[in-house]
Amino acid sequence: MLDSGMINKIQKAKMYADEPERIHFKDLKVEFDGKNSPHTVEFHEGHWKCDCGYFQHHATCSHVMALDRVLGVMAPHEA
Repeated sequence: MLDSGMINKIQKAKMYADEPERIHFKDLKVEFDGKNSPHTVEFHEGHWKCDCGYFQHHATCSHVMALDRVLGVMAPHEA
């Protein structure tokens, strides 16, 4: 059974989830299982970085774009 403290925390969590502008990414690091090989994608100090070859020449790639789609309005944007 849930106590009143836990019920309040659940309600607060729902409120926060409805206001994603409250959340600010500082650092994010994910392992992405690419079609040909795994890649590491990071958001650090206001910038995206991926270890794939395409990103090195274009400053974006399908891995970063996919994370943008998955995270939606929560996706960090370059400073």
